[in-house]
Amino acid sequence: MQTTQRHPSPLARPALKDANGLRAPVLLPKAATGKPAPALATFMKILAPGMLTGALWTQAWLGVWGALLLAFAVLAGVIAVPRLVGETGKASSWAKRVSFGEKIWLNRLFLPVPATDSARITTLYLVFWMGGLIALLGGFLSSPILSLTGLAVAYAAQFVSFGKLIQLYQTMKDKTPLYRFWTAVPHNDNLPGKAVRSKHG
Repeated sequence: MQTTQRHPSPLARPALKDANGLRAPVLLPKAATGKPAPALATFMKILAPGMLTGALWTQAWLGVWGALLLAFAVLAGVIAVPRLVGETGKASSWAKRVSFGEKIWLNRLFLPVPATDSARITTLYLVFWMGGLIALLGGFLSSPILSLTGLAVAYAAQFVSFGKLIQLYQTMKDKTPLYRFWTAVPHNDNLPGKAVRSKHG
């Protein structure tokens, strides 16, 4: 007798859990279901251009290699601190919504976003990186003009991109259950008050 093999549905993968321990519905490919960055990562991204530029300026006292080592240490700290601290604050905070929007933008290959929004955010990221590289070059060359100009361009592009990312999240948050789940709040059904209400209900 011939038996038929059942192929598991892509939706049958184990559900994800968020920081609150809730199970998330997985409706996107595995590469797209990772958690958005913690809210603290947004603040570290704001500090990063100035801190890295300042680190390279220390070559006047530490030498080139000392300044480079300090810059790498700063970069490592920017990446590590949000992961070590984890989630802080409310999921509705502007910094967290920036992270939500960035994750949605990164997921655009799996779940398309409005083409206009995608093009604007991509352009802003390119401008940010261009300004950041100019600032870093200014720090390496000890040029105040390059550093200040680069930082001004980088921060202007960064803050505009934050606004666009928040708008993107507002547009896309209801397009898939996973995005709605990011702001889910756990409810404890075992609380005494709920138990009393359930008896008298």
